[in-house]
Amino acid sequence: MGKKNLGGVVGLRLIKELKGEPFIVMDEALDQKKMIATTRMFGAPVKDKRSIKEAVAAYTSRAAEKLRRQYGAASVISAFVVPKMPRSGSSHFSHGLAISHSIVLPHPTCVTSELIKAAMKIVDHIFEEGKLYKKAGVMLSGIIQDTSVQGDFFIPKEKNNNRMLMSMMDNINFSMRDDILKFAASGTKRNWKMRQEFRSPRYTSRWNELCEVR
Repeated sequence: MGKKNLGGVVGLRLIKELKGEPFIVMDEALDQKKMIATTRMFGAPVKDKRSIKEAVAAYTSRAAEKLRRQYGAASVISAFVVPKMPRSGSSHFSHGLAISHSIVLPHPTCVTSELIKAAMKIVDHIFEEGKLYKKAGVMLSGIIQDTSVQGDFFIPKEKNNNRMLMSMMDNINFSMRDDILKFAASGTKRNWKMRQEFRSPRYTSRWNELCEVR
């Protein structure tokens, strides 16, 4: 009856759960990701290197947060941009092929500042003056557990312990939301940011977006 009149499998699930019979079994914890990527479309086409660098720095910061959540450290960072190219014989535009480059880091790391520094070098390498860009992204790979990263004997102890600083920054951003702490390289105005005029209200995670009943 439940399957026939209450929406098929959903109705069957409802009846079983009302009887105290678990229908959905908890999955095992996700495996450690071997690659972490953050990519976004720009809110409007971008043509200056400064905006591209700000976007790539912001995406690197977000990818680094994801990396630290699984207690990982990346050995390789890659970045790409996608130009907006005119179609042949037409005034319309289309996405061009992604232009990308990678850097093998001197040592595996999850420290955002070190990853941003490498990402900025990649932007210098792939950026071409005069082109319009529609999208950019960052990928971290060669991921290992950060507990297995050996400290450098020739670096002061406080610099070998940047993982603690990053954890504090992540905790503040998680509790305060909206990247309250961010690196200057990711910009302050962020005019390139993806437009979100039609985003659904976040009733369950933002006090200022709670549903009002009048």
